[in-house]
Amino acid sequence: MSLPLSQIVNVQLNVPPVSAARRDFGLLALFSPEAGTPFAGAAGRYVFAASQAEVEGLFGTNSQTAQASRRFWAQTPKPKQLMIARWNKVETNFPATASALRGGVVTDLLADFKDIEDGRFRITVGAATVNAVGLDFSGAADMPAVAALISAKVAGTTITWDAVGKRFVVTATATGTASNIGFVTDQGGAGTYIGSMVMLQDGQAQATAGSNAVTVPAETLPEAFAALQDVYPGWYAAAIADPGLTDDEIEAASDWIQAAPGKVIGLTTTNPDHIEDVPENVFRQLFDKRNDRTAAIYDKTDSYGILSWLARALSVNFAANSSTITMKFKQLPGVAADELTLTEANKCRALGINFYAYFDESPMVAEGTVIGGRFFDEIHILDWFVDACQKEVFSALYGSTTKVPLTDAGTHKLIARVQKVGREGVNNGAFAAGIWNGDGFGTLETGDRLDDGFYVWADTVDNLSTSDREARKAPPIQVALKLASAIHSVDVLVNFDR
Repeated sequence: MSLPLSQIVNVQLNVPPVSAARRDFGLLALFSPEAGTPFAGAAGRYVFAASQAEVEGLFGTNSQTAQASRRFWAQTPKPKQLMIARWNKVETNFPATASALRGGVVTDLLADFKDIEDGRFRITVGAATVNAVGLDFSGAADMPAVAALISAKVAGTTITWDAVGKRFVVTATATGTASNIGFVTDQGGAGTYIGSMVMLQDGQAQATAGSNAVTVPAETLPEAFAALQDVYPGWYAAAIADPGLTDDEIEAASDWIQAAPGKVIGLTTTNPDHIEDVPENVFRQLFDKRNDRTAAIYDKTDSYGILSWLARALSVNFAANSSTITMKFKQLPGVAADELTLTEANKCRALGINFYAYFDESPMVAEGTVIGGRFFDEIHILDWFVDACQKEVFSALYGSTTKVPLTDAGTHKLIARVQKVGREGVNNGAFAAGIWNGDGFGTLETGDRLDDGFYVWADTVDNLSTSDREARKAPPIQVALKLASAIHSVDVLVNFDR
């Protein structure tokens, strides 16, 4: 026997761990008050849909959810998916359901079953164990007849043949958790075991547990948001498939989103009182509270215009070149443009409420803002940048096969990760060269030009406090970003000479 070559040359492969994935800043959660079957009973919180047809299949063509999502799917570029989340707006009673066992695809032919005159198997139904014996299929005319013969031997169930799926389906006649059906097993003894033929064994069949009747209490929108956050924290934007939100519901939803880390909400109002600059107006109250994570659109006739708005706003692929957008000038397919007066438009602008109207003969969104007047693309870009920096710096620490030393060289590794994200921002059009008008830090002074569109700096570790060094805290990394912004208006001065 030869000796291993590793005695001379020992090569070891260090496999770095996979770091945390960046968030999806295009994922919209449409909260539906139409709770029921699509959410898998009382416990489910969300489903995904890839088309309008899929939404209508889940909720019905005339449902509020389908009406709202039509605006979303009408947008160009076409969205890839929509999360529909549960909002238990009212108390809901869910009836008990029966358990079921759906078999795998049966490959044996009818002739194979007709050869069986002494079939047997064992199955549990609730607390009972059923030994099915003496199964004689010799006279069966077709596969439904085979299913009927098996069903007659298994009390407490109905067994049918699914011709489309080419499988047997076992359904409990009683409902609730006490009716749960087990997989088919071999009890031994005389006869021919047919578990593998009917494809109802463990590993072949899919079991669905029954559920007891349950009453789900009503919940507020913040409670619905928090419940989704617990099970799927990656959603970014929220919209509501309900045209009748009260002012209290609007305020509560906006307040929760404002306090949540890195989320936004879109709202539509058809109420002309909501564009009035008066203290009792809920949108004026949101303006006063600086709830700048709420995007709203005023539409005189369409209660779901914000769905088309959000579909376009969230379509940005931050990994692509020159991909960032401004929402001003955009069209809202599926939404009719309003005929607004200049007075109405100015009222909307004053609160930061968007509108979709004709400018001359061109329908377009104005102004692409959130409540308070900040531009939505600014919020979107900065949310992306914060998340990307967090994941990149974490990746440098988590993915290193050796330690990142608490030295200036180690700090520079972290700075390089932030600079990488800055370059991505330049590539996608978020950042650009310009004059820095903020406070200076590091070597950056107010009035300096950021030729790269960003600046990243950290102090030397020599200046760390003893407590920070003992706690292994790196020097704070400071970042300056120059947003590329967007042109929204222009004055053209014309001179002429006779």
